[in-house]
Amino acid sequence: MFQVTEATGCPFDRTYLLKEDRRFDIRDYGAGADCSPMVNTEAINKAIQAAAAGGGTVVIPEGSFRVYTVRLLSGVNLYLSAGSVLSAARTDITRSYELQIGEGGNYDEPEANLYAGLQDHGHTYFANSLIYGADIRDVMIYGPGLLDGSSLNDKGDLEQILMGGDPHEPVSRNGPGHQGEWFGNKAIALVRCENVAFCDFSILAGGHFAIITTCVKNMVVERILVDTNRDAFDVDCCENVTIVHSVFNSLTDDAIVLKASYGGGIFMPLRNVLIEDCIVSGYDMGSVYAKTYTQDKLIATDRCGPTARVKLGTESTCGYDLVTVRRVQFKRSRGFALEAVDGADLSHIIFEDSTMEDVSSSPIFIKAGDRGRFPVTGNSTGDDFIPGADAPPNVRLDQTHWVLPAKEPYQVYPARRYLPSYNRTRKVSADGAASFYIVDPEQPLRLNPANIHEENGRFFAVRYDELSKKYVPDYDKELRESELPLYANANGSDHIAYVHDIIIRNITVRNADPRYPIEIMGLMGSRIKNVSITNIKVEYRGGLSLEHAVEQRQLNTNWEYTQYGGNKRSVQSLPWLVNTFFLKNEGLLPRVEWNPEAGVWKAAPFNVPELPEVYPEPSNWGILPAYGLYARHVENLLLDEIELRYLTEDTRHPIVLDDVVNGSLQNIRADHAEGVAEIVLVKNRFKRPAGLEYVPDYLYQQTEVEHVALDSRLSVKTVEIGAPAPGTPKDSLYPYETVAIPENGYSYPVATHELPLPQTVFRPFFAFVPEQSVRAGELLSFTVVARQPAYEASARETDGKIYNETASDRDPAVQGIAEPMMLTAGKLPEGASFDPSSFVPGKSCVFSWTPAADDVRNEPYIAEFIADDGMIPVKLKVSIKVTG
Repeated sequence: MFQVTEATGCPFDRTYLLKEDRRFDIRDYGAGADCSPMVNTEAINKAIQAAAAGGGTVVIPEGSFRVYTVRLLSGVNLYLSAGSVLSAARTDITRSYELQIGEGGNYDEPEANLYAGLQDHGHTYFANSLIYGADIRDVMIYGPGLLDGSSLNDKGDLEQILMGGDPHEPVSRNGPGHQGEWFGNKAIALVRCENVAFCDFSILAGGHFAIITTCVKNMVVERILVDTNRDAFDVDCCENVTIVHSVFNSLTDDAIVLKASYGGGIFMPLRNVLIEDCIVSGYDMGSVYAKTYTQDKLIATDRCGPTARVKLGTESTCGYDLVTVRRVQFKRSRGFALEAVDGADLSHIIFEDSTMEDVSSSPIFIKAGDRGRFPVTGNSTGDDFIPGADAPPNVRLDQTHWVLPAKEPYQVYPARRYLPSYNRTRKVSADGAASFYIVDPEQPLRLNPANIHEENGRFFAVRYDELSKKYVPDYDKELRESELPLYANANGSDHIAYVHDIIIRNITVRNADPRYPIEIMGLMGSRIKNVSITNIKVEYRGGLSLEHAVEQRQLNTNWEYTQYGGNKRSVQSLPWLVNTFFLKNEGLLPRVEWNPEAGVWKAAPFNVPELPEVYPEPSNWGILPAYGLYARHVENLLLDEIELRYLTEDTRHPIVLDDVVNGSLQNIRADHAEGVAEIVLVKNRFKRPAGLEYVPDYLYQQTEVEHVALDSRLSVKTVEIGAPAPGTPKDSLYPYETVAIPENGYSYPVATHELPLPQTVFRPFFAFVPEQSVRAGELLSFTVVARQPAYEASARETDGKIYNETASDRDPAVQGIAEPMMLTAGKLPEGASFDPSSFVPGKSCVFSWTPAADDVRNEPYIAEFIADDGMIPVKLKVSIKVTG
């Protein structure tokens, strides 16, 4: 057994930062609810400047104040009084994905950041926020008021003023973060600060980041509510953080997300974060603040289910250490995720005593990847963010925006290792409808002359010379000609991210998406080490098959929903099986192997591609052969008291282990179909180091499960992979085809448009009905609306664009099912009427009841309604209070 240190969090509580003796009312500086945003912004910033001279608290009184950027200063607190609202003001937006007519001003210009591109735009620029502070200390935002990034427009729809997207990337690293137009997209942004507290307030529609804190030391967060359109709270490269008794709702992005980007311009790992007694959820934006908890919008912008999780990642350049998460309720969210993919490590994590309901992705996801978003010094001295087409080759062929100029004042990160660059230019289709790109088998690799020195017919590597600030030949490292393609992409980190020492215990999961098991996925060359999972109960909806894990089908329908807070109708594309927003390239190929003796393709669902460079989302590996737990490249895995259940039979295996070395699986209870082994052990003769999977003639290695003690009551099956991963180019080591498409003799047994929808993926649901109250002798009437995604497939299509993207990316859609579900009444008060005989999904049925005098009682009545699609009945219970 191994030890994991618990986080202690912030060394102080809110009282440490109170400054009640000096208070500054913004009205005394010219602010007013009827004033323009420019006047209010100037007044509040004057009050902050006055308070900064000696310290104090700036008070936002009751009323709504429209503002642009409020600039916090050291020693100043911001108190949001009861009934107060700091409301985001509109700015002129004429060239972005959404347009606005402004109110005379704009948010602060996104500042220059030399390290643009090493993280997303939103992690790079902070000034264009509702509240902004940089390089300050001893500040607190508190009080029961509201920060509101939304507004009702002339059509009565709730409009997002703080935008979910970002301004366009700059042309040059040393220029401001836009291309001539910018807007506000964060409610609170603090960077390189010390001693911070957020307490008691609420945020509605906070933009790309409702709160982002980057490189902040010592922070306490207590009893806040964030209900927003993208990330609720980003804790990025922070130290000594406590988050307690707070609620974070974000359907389209993460709820509490710990990151380790380079946005603050310093290498600062995230460390010592304590999260306790919080709620994270993915209901419609605005509905948690309004206490209606609606769920008409089914998926996030990335086409996976509601996000709203606790996650470490994706930005992981600087690494993570010492995080404890306990007593968190996950509601309609993706679960708990640990992701280290950029060359820095993740360690000492505890996740315990928590519950998850309506989980829309992998309940627990632990991933070591090798995306490599780590700074590396290049051989250019130009400040161009994206080099021009005529620019000479740099140390990377892919993601050149990760390369830093070799000059002052940029920090120096010499190239320490290299990976190939693949030509993914071969367009293929497995079903004749949906197409995608894979590695070109004729010319799979690209050469980068910048990383190779040729002299007299000999080839040498290069090394960075600190004195000349240039890459020079390394005559101590001669290269064979066959090695040259391995030097296409330089990385400033000398190793793949190392994930280790993780304890997960006492977790209950109910109603989980059947597509995604618990996933623990390391890499060849970086096994995840020391993982203990105990006392876990997971209930999946089931309903999938091992054939789904073989075929990797794209099966999509279109879904119409109403944006919360208005009447605007929108369309989403629902992926019932694989989600091509994440899963791309070779991952979309059918998982089959060529049988040369029989001359046919055979199913190989356990031959799951590695895809080390992809974005680390559970859906990026498609439909896996395990419904309950899939573990690959793990060392010292300890599972005890694990219960895996499904509501509808699933013919995949409960547990699959692939290259798991050392460990124990004891006291495992798992549902499984007849004849399906409970545990599969995978042996593979065709593995290559991470990133080298598609390099022709690179030697294969063998992996298998070793030294793992298995519960003797479990049925166990061993399978052997007999071919490289799908999409691997043929070579002298494996001369057979790996691309299963019609041109190579492979075809699906059933056409995609005839494939049944797996109805356990997107389930029927009821529209929210609040608690009812009625006086005896009076009529109570309310409508009941049940929706059924499998039946209500829309003919409308999405535009296939996300935020500021210009290209459309639409997947082909199929029709929904022909027969709707049944709606019935369960328990009803005596004398109540409800007739669902003419029920159609999405339309309303009316409940009516006139209670008599003798129906008056203290406890409420419960009216129950049942939507049954023949799979898993869904119930709605409405509480009715009868008064005299």
